[in-house]
Amino acid sequence: MRSWQNERSRGVRSGRARGKMLSGWAPTPPQVVTEALRLADLTANDILFDLGCGDGRVVVRAAKMFGATAIGFDIHPQRIQQSRGRARRFGVGDLVRVRRQDMLSIPDLDRATVVYLYLPQRTVNRLKPMLRKRCQEGARIVSVSTWLFNWKTEKELTMRVNGRRWYIGLWIVA
Repeated sequence: MRSWQNERSRGVRSGRARGKMLSGWAPTPPQVVTEALRLADLTANDILFDLGCGDGRVVVRAAKMFGATAIGFDIHPQRIQQSRGRARRFGVGDLVRVRRQDMLSIPDLDRATVVYLYLPQRTVNRLKPMLRKRCQEGARIVSVSTWLFNWKTEKELTMRVNGRRWYIGLWIVA
C-alpha cells in the first residue's frame, strides 16, 4: 500500500479536503490496470470515471482496449496535461476526457457505470458514502489496493507484479 507520508512529500494531489491532500500520485502497472478493468467487465457501452487519474493510463487503456468512454478527474495541472497528451498519443481523444476537479465535488457522478479507484484507504473511506449515494444503481466500483469495508465484494483478485502483491476488488452499487 502506498504510504501517505510518501505521497505528501511528493507534493502531488488528486483532491483536497479541509486543506489536506486526499491522494498523491503513484502509477499503477499496466497489467494491474488491465486486470482491474477486466474484473469490472468494462465494455464499449460503459462510462468509466477515474478518480485521481494521474497520468491518464487508466482512462486511455479503458478507451483503447475496451472502447469505453472514460473521464479522468485530477486537480494537479501537470497530471491533467499528461493525461490529455497520453490520450492524443494513443488516438483515443474522442473517447477520453480529463477534468480538473476535486473528486469530492463531481456533479455528474451518476453518469458513471464504472468508477476506478487507486487511492489511499482513508480517502476511499471518505468517498464510500458519496459513491453509495450518488452513483446509479448497478454502477461498478473497482478499487486497486484498498477496500470498501462493510460492503460485500462481488469479485476479488490478487496478483503479483514485480514482486508486489496487488489486490483488486469489485463492488456493485445497490
